[in-house]
Amino acid sequence: MKSAHFDIAIAGAGMVGSCAAYALACQGYRVALIELAAPSQFETDQNQPFDLRVSAISPRSQKILEGLGIWQQLDSARLCRYEKMFVWHQHGSASVALDAVELVRDDLGVIVENRMIQQSLHQACSGRAEIEWFQPDKIETLIDNHDNGVQLRLSSGSLIRASLLIAADGRSSPTRELAEMGSNSGRYQQTAFVANVSTELPHRETAWQRFLKTGPLALLPLSNGQSSIVWSCDNEFAEQLAALDEARFCDALGEAFEFKLGRVNQCSSRLSFPLGWHRCEHWLKNRVLLIGDAAHSVHPLAGQGVNLGFSDVSLLVDLVGDANSPIVHKQLRRFERQRKSQTWVAGNSFSGLKWLFGVEHKTVTAMRDLGMQAVGQNPLLRRTLMRKAIENLT
Repeated sequence: MKSAHFDIAIAGAGMVGSCAAYALACQGYRVALIELAAPSQFETDQNQPFDLRVSAISPRSQKILEGLGIWQQLDSARLCRYEKMFVWHQHGSASVALDAVELVRDDLGVIVENRMIQQSLHQACSGRAEIEWFQPDKIETLIDNHDNGVQLRLSSGSLIRASLLIAADGRSSPTRELAEMGSNSGRYQQTAFVANVSTELPHRETAWQRFLKTGPLALLPLSNGQSSIVWSCDNEFAEQLAALDEARFCDALGEAFEFKLGRVNQCSSRLSFPLGWHRCEHWLKNRVLLIGDAAHSVHPLAGQGVNLGFSDVSLLVDLVGDANSPIVHKQLRRFERQRKSQTWVAGNSFSGLKWLFGVEHKTVTAMRDLGMQAVGQNPLLRRTLMRKAIENLT
């Protein structure tokens, strides 16, 4: 049986977990990175189809990744900077158009394939002597969790001791369950479809969002001229969409999108998944800390969720400092308090938007139209909204 001591153990090597591992290794910490999935290679050749899972990376997240040297390793030919956002809804006539020019910026964000970010982070982690991979492997038993550290046994038989265990293993987080850190959860009674589509008209480097009575629909621009869709809809309607062949699905999508980009000519294979939420009362229990989706979740809307996870990493690294000093418990508590409040605001904002634009009622529709008209006609209000959306997304 292999036995080893590390400063920090991290469960989950997705985008957030591997980002945390690399950032902490850069601070001098010895890190055990534990990941169940076997490593996979992601081809970034421009001839390769674009992955179906993408994220809208905010300027703040881009700055975090640039500071780690990760952003510079991404294939720039597969990045799509979006310069504008256009938001409208099914009930009412108002809309809001946001433009980076008003903020004297080149863009409002960048659409990036999740697996490209993850592969770049994995390559960076593999180049750090401070990081030891345990893959494919998982935590089988959390033997001990006390104020001085944790002890855990992996399915491979390895025994690990660490001063801190970070759970970054997703919404259903097995590590959270092992630590008996409860969560409240529920379903939106919606299903999300993701796919890449080709349209009759160019996307014009614009992120499009339409709120329908059955749920929000986003079209995010890709660098190859296609658009990535995130279509969230009520389960009953989702069953109807799932039964459609490609041609009929394209027709339904074009109609739902009011043909803003002309007809939808082609659609890739589709992925679908049920939408739910969870909320954790405690992010820290002795020396087990939750980050990323293990700690919080938001409605997908337009692929913004990972930005919250990168902000988790940024604050955590700032608070724990470098490996020359011990990890102080009160700093972990400070992280928990600060991030809980920030992600609560973000999560409720996304859910609130989903509810507000989904209500079909004359009074609510009139209020929505007035609000959107105010934003559309007031440059100061519009700039304030954009800054909040892209610079202060936490």
